[in-house]
Amino acid sequence: MRNFLHNKNSKILIITLVILTVMSVFSHNGSNIFSGAVNTVTKGLSTLTAGAASSDKSKEELEKENEQLKKENAELREQLVDYLDTKEENAKLWKYYELKKENPSYDILPAGVLRRDANDDFYSFTLDKGSTDNVEKNDPVITENGLIGWVSDVELTTCRVRTILSPDTKASAIDKKTSDNGIISGNAEYCDDNLTCLTKIAENNKIKVGDIVVTSGTGGVYPKNLIIGKVKELKFNSYDTTRYAVVEPYEDIRTVTSAAIITDFDGKGEVKK
Repeated sequence: MRNFLHNKNSKILIITLVILTVMSVFSHNGSNIFSGAVNTVTKGLSTLTAGAASSDKSKEELEKENEQLKKENAELREQLVDYLDTKEENAKLWKYYELKKENPSYDILPAGVLRRDANDDFYSFTLDKGSTDNVEKNDPVITENGLIGWVSDVELTTCRVRTILSPDTKASAIDKKTSDNGIISGNAEYCDDNLTCLTKIAENNKIKVGDIVVTSGTGGVYPKNLIIGKVKELKFNSYDTTRYAVVEPYEDIRTVTSAAIITDFDGKGEVKK
């Protein structure tokens, strides 16, 4: 402030302000011209005074304050990221709350899709969970809408998933209404339409369009009653004279961006007759 008062330009500014103030007092009815000039100069003086006051701090002090603010901002950003990550994880877990509630033995591990396999025609993908998360080969992979595949390969922090659209899938399943059983396996003819097949069904089956298909739980790979989809149509294979049902999954497997792995459940690894 002392430097401001000794500055030549500042002295001129103050003298000008005094002159304008005196003139405004003697002007007829407080002329708007003089009044406006006084206001303008007053504002400029206030701004200049504030700037002079703030310049009392040394350059080192200002730099120190700036660094402290940068540090605090970085910490706040990290806290925000942690909060958003926790919120996202909770949202994923909430999707499977009802499933976990109905099946307490399930160990459900939410995961995100890292990438799709461009060389696979049956929409396989890689998840961001691996052996360090207790993921094992053949673990079922689901969404909140039902079974979508199984773990085919496991790395430390990732795993590859084959979908139920793939012919490599062999999952024991039953018609929830009629108890007709068969094997869920994909087919190149249907995969691009997000359809799979219930194969090896009996010739005298009672399956109807619209019936719900679920896992049977007999192979020890998939727990019982995981929803797969609904019957879209019944077909006859002219090559081997067998019947099969075209099944539409409740999840669009071609576009999933997140899923969950069932890493443990009652009956895992037990083959039931």
